Amino acid sequence: MESPDGAALTGVLFSSPWSWFELEQGAIRFDYLDWVAEAACSNTGLKVAFLLDVVRAPAWVFAKWPDARAADSHGRKYELLSWFHEEARKQALQVVAEVTKHLVETHRDCVVAVQPVFNNEYEARYTQEHDCYQDYSAPALSAFRGWLRSRRPRIEDLNMRWGTTFASWEELTPPVLEAGSFPGVDMSPRYWDFLRWREQAGADVFNGACAAVQAAGALCFHHVPEFFTVLDAVYSGGSMLKHIASSPHTDFLIIDSGLRTPYGTVMNPTKLRMFVGAAVSYGKPVHFEAAVRQDSGGSSNAAYELLGSASRNALMAGARGLGVTGWLGKLQPDAQLAAALQPPPVECRGSGELVGVFIHIDSCMAWHGLQLERFAADLLGSSTGGAGSSRSGGRRFDRVVFVEPLVLTAKELDTYALVKAAVASLPPSRAVVMRLPANNTAGVQLQVHEEL
Repeated sequence: MESPDGAALTGVLFSSPWSWFELEQGAIRFDYLDWVAEAACSNTGLKVAFLLDVVRAPAWVFAKWPDARAADSHGRKYELLSWFHEEARKQALQVVAEVTKHLVETHRDCVVAVQPVFNNEYEARYTQEHDCYQDYSAPALSAFRGWLRSRRPRIEDLNMRWGTTFASWEELTPPVLEAGSFPGVDMSPRYWDFLRWREQAGADVFNGACAAVQAAGALCFHHVPEFFTVLDAVYSGGSMLKHIASSPHTDFLIIDSGLRTPYGTVMNPTKLRMFVGAAVSYGKPVHFEAAVRQDSGGSSNAAYELLGSASRNALMAGARGLGVTGWLGKLQPDAQLAAALQPPPVECRGSGELVGVFIHIDSCMAWHGLQLERFAADLLGSSTGGAGSSRSGGRRFDRVVFVEPLVLTAKELDTYALVKAAVASLPPSRAVVMRLPANNTAGVQLQVHEEL
């Protein structure tokens, strides 16, 4: 690897699947990992981050634990590790700790950060394969039933909550979910109970994995997509972000975008301010990553222009750093790429307008489909006057955009009432109230779910 000095890059990320560096149990090929690290550490001045992809487990893991394979809502089993299989997960975290310790000690001051990966962008997605939700493996279903039973010991009480007729806990199953198959919003308690269980269980896995990374001497980070925009709303996993972004075991976040709408058209890069700003609000350093595609507008110049605009909007929302993925063979690591990743500062008229956007992230999980696109454009138009962002930095907001939630838990209701009262006290010129779209001709109706 040669030093890409012309592109002014400062770091590089390498992805290494578990199946590649531990073909036999207990025989980690540290030399393989060292070769990868040394490609950057010896030949460039770049800092190195590793993505340790433990979901792609070696064959011996599934031979030892045949039920450790993830399964989807249609019963398909994959050669992918289920994070709900306790023994296999513990083995994976042990490997993460050992590999991280070795990389940090062997390549001191070069390898600085590690991301434990449980499927690409699993932090905000239920699925990657066949658009069917995961995980429906036997260990996952057992964990879900145990979680429910600890809160509602009587199956009759849960049937009343869900409107179901399960005769026993062994018969109980979560809803069969496929991305995009449900029109409009899903307000059923059965869906939301499944969502909250997966959110809490997943956050525990990610936070535990990052604790192992930190204990081994590296920074730990997560890689998250457009977690509450239309493109990823079908995966309904973005609500997990609040647990992992606020965790002391998360050192920084990378927010990724393919810069495309669900229909394949180029997105308005100004939308990046919404989800970069939302991530920044948790107080952790946030870096923005653009996924470069072959069809980035018809020419390499269009690709650079789109990348530059995306970079500018991410920086305006508070991003600390910028990066690209999927660029090999499409863009050159040269001064033109450097210019796109280092856009000139935006000059705001006067002191700029500071707009606070308040949106209930869990309510954005109500969709299994693509119905949020028009709303995203409306929200964009209401919140991006001038060069403002969604961070206060000690300043009072000049304007507030408040998005009415669709579904709350009983614990959230008091907070909602306080925020709504504060918004109502502002003059109309300083407050805009918006509503999420819903499949209800009578208008949006707020639902409050009783805590399990």
